[in-house]
Amino acid sequence: VEMHNVIFMKLQEMGFKSNHLGYKYIRDLLYKCLNGENILPLKQNGYKCISLKYGKSVVSIEKDIQNAISSAWIYGNIDILYAIFQSTIDIDKGKPTNKQFILTIADLLTS
Repeated sequence: VEMHNVIFMKLQEMGFKSNHLGYKYIRDLLYKCLNGENILPLKQNGYKCISLKYGKSVVSIEKDIQNAISSAWIYGNIDILYAIFQSTIDIDKGKPTNKQFILTIADLLTS
């Protein structure tokens, strides 16, 4: 339960909204990653596991995560986001990829 709270607080601090579908998928992937489960490659392992849990397609899981990250970049705490992701931001998109996002947050929470 404590790890769930740490993940929740970190995502909230960055400006993620818990009502986004992608939010709970990110939360679940982070929890799995922090518990030592192999979520990579995301499409074959991480998204597949989440898709089975929620009964949604892998493509839908991926898009919902992208949308949650995009929303945080538009409405979230941009100072915190840039401080965390400065070197992992995709220059073309202006935000990190799903994989970069999840792995960076997992690394942050374990260091």
